[in-house]
Amino acid sequence: MFVSVVFVVIAALIYVGFFADYFFDRIKIPDSLILILLGILFGPVANMFWPNSIIAQIFNPTAFKSFADLMASLAIAVIMFETGMNLDVQRVIKEAPRSFYYATAHYFTSAIFGGVFAALLFHWNWTLAFTLGFLLGGTSAAIVITLGKRLGLDPKTQTLLELESTITNIYNVVFVLAFLQFIITPNPDWTIPVKNILSAFSVSIVFGILVGYGWEKLLKNLGNRSYSYMLTFATLLLFYAIMQEFGGNGPLFALVFGMTLTNLHIVSPLRMVNMIQLHREITFFVRVFFFVFLGVIFSPTVDPAVWSFAILLSLVSLLARYVAAKFMEISNPWRLAILIPRGLGEAVLSAIVFVALTTHGFPNTVVNTVLQAVSVTILWTNILGAFLVWKYLRDHPETAEATSPAPSPSQ
Repeated sequence: MFVSVVFVVIAALIYVGFFADYFFDRIKIPDSLILILLGILFGPVANMFWPNSIIAQIFNPTAFKSFADLMASLAIAVIMFETGMNLDVQRVIKEAPRSFYYATAHYFTSAIFGGVFAALLFHWNWTLAFTLGFLLGGTSAAIVITLGKRLGLDPKTQTLLELESTITNIYNVVFVLAFLQFIITPNPDWTIPVKNILSAFSVSIVFGILVGYGWEKLLKNLGNRSYSYMLTFATLLLFYAIMQEFGGNGPLFALVFGMTLTNLHIVSPLRMVNMIQLHREITFFVRVFFFVFLGVIFSPTVDPAVWSFAILLSLVSLLARYVAAKFMEISNPWRLAILIPRGLGEAVLSAIVFVALTTHGFPNTVVNTVLQAVSVTILWTNILGAFLVWKYLRDHPETAEATSPAPSPSQ
């Protein structure tokens, strides 16, 4: 009976994930919002009101938290690999200056103010506060890119948005892991952790290029042999683990590995497209389960400090994006400004921070506040972003008409 229920639940989550993605395309309600709310329903709500039910036993928050490290590492490896595979080096070089400026301007503004808000509202030290601020400084590529298409952005601005989201995702990983290094290995000589970080990044970049080049050559020699993608995925996990255990940086390796594979053009384009599509299917599976996972381990709160942090950060992000777009003379900067939703990358990093702080003996109140702040911020920015997009399209019906799907002949 228990196994049957587990199978039904897994199937149901995949169905929900698919239809959440479908409705995201149709009515612009972010799938992350739906999946997190579902996780909250199955986890905290079920355990509070129906503690003896099978659902409550399956989605026990305490049991799920014990798998946080595994879930977070798998999710971030998959995400960064996909990010790398979607990076066209030539396009990056061409659009890099504008995208880099825009991403850097709003990311660091949001991150620094977020750190200040965390320090003042939660009474944390500055290192911990800025860890949270930099964790939530960027936006979710999967959500904002789709919303950007719905808003009718011109191709040049859409490219800027795609690269900006990728750059902020990289910033998130690099700076959060750097701050964590300072937190878990305190040392009066600040140059030691900096040297460790630079060393880890250098090793990961070099290995990412070397392994990517070597693997691309091997894929060419394998020809059309079956299961070559699964071997590629196994290589990703293997070297991610090696980087993590021997002083490298797993997420950065995954990014460079993916980017190297898709930009060498040794393997036939069709085969590479098939590989990318297969990886997107895995990313979908991981994304669905991780957002539900985040909802399950979410601790419901009415703490005004947590909600104040989320609201203040979203307003600063909104203003920073608008000012940066206005300064760059982008037409109708409001369309870029309202793309503020946070998502999977932030959720994954919050789990990594949760594991690191728990492992090194931080109080439960601090650890829970980190999870609550991230969860509430993701929820709030998705709700606010979806509302602002809906309002913009209502006030600009010509944009909604221009971007709506063409009717089929039978309609």
